[in-house]
Amino acid sequence: MGVAAVLDPIYKMKLVEFYFPLIYDEISQSKVEEVRQNCCHVLVDYQSKTTKSLGNSGGSGIDGTSSDSNIDASDIIILDMYDKFVASSSSQAASKSLTELDMYLEEIVLPRTQHFDILSWWKTNVVKYPNLQKMAKDILDIPVSTVAYETAFSNSRRIVGPHYSRLNPTTLETLMCSRRWLWGEMECK
Repeated sequence: MGVAAVLDPIYKMKLVEFYFPLIYDEISQSKVEEVRQNCCHVLVDYQSKTTKSLGNSGGSGIDGTSSDSNIDASDIIILDMYDKFVASSSSQAASKSLTELDMYLEEIVLPRTQHFDILSWWKTNVVKYPNLQKMAKDILDIPVSTVAYETAFSNSRRIVGPHYSRLNPTTLETLMCSRRWLWGEMECK
C-alpha cells in the first residue's frame, strides 16, 4: 500500500511521512525509509526489464525483419549497437544523477481534486517517467474490493443474519473466500 500511495502524484511520500508517525510512533522513520526502499527495489526491477527488452528488440520488427524497408543489414547492426550504447549510457547517467523516483518525488504534490484520474496522469507523463509509469499502471490498476458483506453473501445465496453480523469482518471475509475457493476447486475437477 505504501508503494501505491507514493505512486499517487497527489500524495507521493508526503502521505507516508504524515501518517506513519501517527501509526508507528518512534519507529516511524525506519518505516518511512522502508517504503522508500521498497519503491526503489520495484523501480530497479522495472528498469532491468526495460533494459532487457531494449537489448532483445533493438530496431527489428516483430518477425525479426527491419522496421524500415529502406535500411540495409549493416545499418541495422549499427543501429542495434547504438540502441545498446544509449541504454547503457542512460543507465550509467541515472545512477550518477537523480533517479526517476527522485525526480518524481522532488516535484511538488498536485492539489487534491475530487475527479482526479491517476492513470490518465501517468499516461500523459510516460515520457518523463517511463519506468514509474509502468509501475503505476501495474500497481494502481489493481481493483480494490468495496463490496459490502451483505452483497457478497447475497451473491452466494445467503443473507447476513443476526448470527453472521456478530462475526469479526476479517473472519467473515476469510469464510467467504474459503467457501469460494473450495467450490472453485470442486468445479474444476
